[in-house]
Amino acid sequence: MLTMIANAGTFLQLAVFATAIKLLLVPTYRSTDFEVHRNWLAITHSLPISKWYIEETSEWTLDYPPFFAWFEWALSQIARFVDPAMLVVQNLGHASGRTVMFQRFSVIVTDVVLLAAAYALARDVSSDDSLSSRGGDGKSKPKKLQGPGAQATGSADETTPSPTTISNSVSSGRSRGNSSTRSDRSDSGMQRSIVLFFLLSCNAGLLLVDHVHFQYNGVMIGLLLWSLYAARSGRHLLSGLLFAALLNMKHLFLYAAPAYFVYLLRHYCCEGTVLGPACAEADSGAGSRTGKGSGKGSGSNREGFRLGRVVVRLVVLGAGVLTIFGVSFGPFITMRQMPQVLRRLFPFGRGLLHAYWAANVWAPYAAADKLLAAALPRVAPRLGLELDKLGLWIEPGAANMAGGLVKVSRFAVLPQVSPAATALAVLLALVPCLAAFWAGDGRPGYVRRNIVRAVSYSFLSGFVFGYHVHEKAVLVALLPHAVDAVLTPSAARRFLLLATAGHYGLLPLIFRPQEYGTKILVLLSYLFISMVALGSVHAEVRLGAREAGVAGEGVASQSPLRPSKMQGSSTSPAKLGMEWETAKSPMKGTAVLGRLAKLYLAGFLVVELYVSIVHEAVPALRRRLPFAPLMLTSVYCSIGVLAVWVDMVADWVCETAMGWRKHEYQRY
Repeated sequence: MLTMIANAGTFLQLAVFATAIKLLLVPTYRSTDFEVHRNWLAITHSLPISKWYIEETSEWTLDYPPFFAWFEWALSQIARFVDPAMLVVQNLGHASGRTVMFQRFSVIVTDVVLLAAAYALARDVSSDDSLSSRGGDGKSKPKKLQGPGAQATGSADETTPSPTTISNSVSSGRSRGNSSTRSDRSDSGMQRSIVLFFLLSCNAGLLLVDHVHFQYNGVMIGLLLWSLYAARSGRHLLSGLLFAALLNMKHLFLYAAPAYFVYLLRHYCCEGTVLGPACAEADSGAGSRTGKGSGKGSGSNREGFRLGRVVVRLVVLGAGVLTIFGVSFGPFITMRQMPQVLRRLFPFGRGLLHAYWAANVWAPYAAADKLLAAALPRVAPRLGLELDKLGLWIEPGAANMAGGLVKVSRFAVLPQVSPAATALAVLLALVPCLAAFWAGDGRPGYVRRNIVRAVSYSFLSGFVFGYHVHEKAVLVALLPHAVDAVLTPSAARRFLLLATAGHYGLLPLIFRPQEYGTKILVLLSYLFISMVALGSVHAEVRLGAREAGVAGEGVASQSPLRPSKMQGSSTSPAKLGMEWETAKSPMKGTAVLGRLAKLYLAGFLVVELYVSIVHEAVPALRRRLPFAPLMLTSVYCSIGVLAVWVDMVADWVCETAMGWRKHEYQRY
């Protein structure tokens, strides 16, 4: 009990520390988003609901889903006691001292949703065995080990040991009664909890974007984390309903909808059913255990029961989701305003890119277009080429799409990218993840470990290939990935690389000299503490196939995952597993990352040197290349983001191939 109280005190100290930093940031720079949200307060408070998505007095029109509009309405009920002038639609640019304090503190107070979710997830991961496999139960409780030639009995959960189960079972005779081992495991779990709580509650990106730039990302990411916590806890219906509510607060989260659909269909609606190639084997196994043949009658009875349960759960889930969307959009449907609402939510006319490009695949694409637009008019005449005959008409200034002006830009040389093309790219990127999640182990432990990874990957895919993506959207992929980062070394490396590239890409949002030291200090402090903390968490690990390179070189092997044949195990991936060995991991300090990653991170010093000193000190550069600092930042950050995405998609492709070939595992 005393230990629990002491640990709770640590979480409270971190929460107070994070809140203190937010309070110190109150007087800092605020962007136009401050006026955006003030205007939304005024719209939702002063106007009837029928005019919320029609009002255009300000250019900052309401373009979030209805639940967020109601969130603004709720805040306005308090704001009217603080400064009624902020709730007048015509008071454009109103920013009295009381208004500033109210809006700043509204972000800080609503962050309690994030802090509570971070605490719940932090306590939840303390019960995970970080050494378990992806397909394992994710818990350290050992199960009965099936010996060579042993007959499988019981349910899938009872007969399918994970790699951790195998290792724990083999060593149980030696460690029985060893209280120090149990204490070490408890300490390790609590260490992971504290590190995860820090990664989520003190995230540098949220501090800069929400509490300097000004937005309400914390409350929405907090709701996402609550949904993931419910999924990890086995409350699948609640998880789906929370995600549906989240979609009605901000439609950015739509990128994870396919992953949630497959997760809920496979692991809630079809929970406990045997799918795919293992179905016939399970039926024959059931027949042999009961001593009865798998006759037509018995088989149909089982199938009918399963189908009935699937249908019932599908109806319950559908009714819940439709109810949430009905409450949200129902009033606008009855007022026949849905076309107008959808135009606000999906403004495809704004173009593929912002004036400041997000660090995704379209940043190097646009940079290549810039270089071609600048080089072709000079090179083509020397090669005897006429651009007009080639169908190219490069307008003067076409290579200046990142000069800081908010406008729709078109590519001068490369093909234009349509919203449909980006949507198709996102869906194709999600295919390996969706296929693996459907084919994967249906036990609760599989969902517990992989739902967070699937959602994080989905958001990252949306960030990489999405249309009109904001640079701030990287946070939606980064924060869920923190859960995986405290569980596996490879995920920790990905997290640190994505955190560095993603957070550095946010720095141009805060451009005043007064905040330069603040943003650099916040970023470097978070990255340094994260690196040290994750290095400490993974200081001693048992290494499987994918982590095998850690013990020798300090860098995880990037070779495909090859499960080893284990005596006495079946050929399913969860039963087959991997042979684990305990090794000291060199993940301490900068050794958390490999040489190539460290070289890439060192490159940020060069980028910052050019952006902050060289470019500003040379008038000719400012005059001829005004877009260079933003373009360089976007393109260089995109390298790290794309590297993380490629690493994650490689994992999913490998897992998909393994999941859909369970019956062929002996070939390995």
